[in-house]
Amino acid sequence: MTDEAKETAAENCPKLRVVFGGMDGRFSTVPLRYLAAKHQLVGIVHTAPRRQPRGLLMNYLRGTPGAGNLQRFAEHYGCQYLSIGNMYGVELVQFLDYLRPDIFCLSNFSVILPPTIYEIPKYGTINLHLSKLPQYRGPMPWLWMFYDGAEQGGITVHQLDDGEDSGPILKQEDFAIPVNVTASELADAVLPQGARLLTEAVDDIAKGIANPQPQASKEGTRRARFLKPHENLIDWENWGCERVGAFLRGASIWYEAFPPLPGFWREYLPGETGAVKGKPGQLVWRPGGGWVVCKDGRVPVRLHPSYEELGRLLFPPALVAALYYLL
Repeated sequence: MTDEAKETAAENCPKLRVVFGGMDGRFSTVPLRYLAAKHQLVGIVHTAPRRQPRGLLMNYLRGTPGAGNLQRFAEHYGCQYLSIGNMYGVELVQFLDYLRPDIFCLSNFSVILPPTIYEIPKYGTINLHLSKLPQYRGPMPWLWMFYDGAEQGGITVHQLDDGEDSGPILKQEDFAIPVNVTASELADAVLPQGARLLTEAVDDIAKGIANPQPQASKEGTRRARFLKPHENLIDWENWGCERVGAFLRGASIWYEAFPPLPGFWREYLPGETGAVKGKPGQLVWRPGGGWVVCKDGRVPVRLHPSYEELGRLLFPPALVAALYYLL
């Protein structure tokens, strides 16, 4: 198809009335922006992350869920906004009943919806999942890809059904996972690809040419489950430093092998083979840097300040000191 024919086809694509659902952050906002450029965005549904307990201090430092950028996107696009936290309720039903969208599009949505909700839109609900389903179905696909040392990942746009990421597939593509890539670097490359696929799936539905295909059997595939509290994923006795480094670099957004240091975050570098004193799994700090001891080498670590967390950490004592001197 020529470029002129593609432009004509794009112009002839009917615009659907879309409600978008996701969480704050670019895993949702990149697809949202692609969709809003092609179709009529009439509503945004915000969900909060289902975080594991970190303790009162770390929860305080992480800030208040829902105070993020999806609401600002709703204001920018002039559409309705609803934040539902970690569970659906009558508010979401009323929101969709009021807007009556053609389609409900999800990306990084943290709530599992029943048919009474996902069937409300005229064309149902579709989801962008960042794995090649049925492999790595579930809430944490990239963490388990990094755990397995996968060299190739995938993107799937599928219809919702009663199962977990099990609905018929509308679009699917592969992507490469470079060695020692971080999740942020991978997101830079993959999210525009996923956003394009989601938009193309909506385009196909609008033009009446969508062709959903049932998923293959999930037998023998990994479910990308949530981590258990205090679960240790690294086999320090058997994993070499290259595998440890690649995993820690990729999965650090979702998994931290060591207790958090309030106000700071750790950057893990690629593993370095060689003789290192210490027990595998030991975190060593020295002036100028640190490293994780592995059976055949080490993984260098750099410490970076998180200014937002440091501000939250220092605000209470600063307030107390100010009140003391003022009173």
